Amino acid sequence: MDKLNGKVVVVTGASRGIGRDMALVFAREGAKVVVSARTEKEGDTPPLSGSIQSTLELIREAGGEAIGVRCDVTDEAQVEALMQRTSEHYGRIDILVNNAAVLIFPGKIEDLSISHWDLLCRVNIDGPFLCCKFALPYMKRQGWGHIINISASGGQGGPGPGPYTTTGSRGTAYSASKAHLDRFTQGLAHEVWQDGVGVNSLSPKKGIASEGVRWFMDTYLGRRENGLIMGDAAVHICAQDPRTYTGRILSDEDVLAEAGVTDFSMYPIIPAD
Repeated sequence: MDKLNGKVVVVTGASRGIGRDMALVFAREGAKVVVSARTEKEGDTPPLSGSIQSTLELIREAGGEAIGVRCDVTDEAQVEALMQRTSEHYGRIDILVNNAAVLIFPGKIEDLSISHWDLLCRVNIDGPFLCCKFALPYMKRQGWGHIINISASGGQGGPGPGPYTTTGSRGTAYSASKAHLDRFTQGLAHEVWQDGVGVNSLSPKKGIASEGVRWFMDTYLGRRENGLIMGDAAVHICAQDPRTYTGRILSDEDVLAEAGVTDFSMYPIIPAD
């Protein structure tokens, strides 16, 4: 508890899933959390549950401190306003978590509409760029900050070289956007380390059965029940010196193993049977 006491954290896509769970962990550790998403109230984006309001209620019920700011991360003016609002309310921005993302189906390139490709690029690529661009001046002024870009293992490996024995069916576009995010992470880290700002990417080693995954995927057995493990890993990252702990492509389990965790049973997996 209180590992991040007094730090100010902005989490995008925090209405549900990994973003919400990370926001809960940050608040549990004493941070002041800015819950940002497009969905303000329950029912705004059916059939998915979760909203800024519901995340705020969970944080406050647990004794944490948070405010909500609606923001579409593809909108430059809204992202700039998000960072201004955070600074005006809390006086600083210490941590930015770029979690907002979209998963598009069908995933095969020949079946993917141009409009869906554009949406995926705007949210998964332009969104983190805009959030970093407008958060960095605040972090650089105070000489300290951590940026965590939420990535995916699919962006780090892919199917590899052929010959193949099976045919890929989906995920190329999404994985490509995450590969871009990982490269962006390291490039930006190299730009700003001397300003005291660390930039890392963080992926779940095992899939997480978020609300979006449960709605999109045919099966989510074998995935973790929630994203609290991502929050705990992020807390460890943010406890490090941002000048040296930067430019890393990380997974939640590896980060926690580095922190000394050997028992992951506290992060339950949905049985595959």
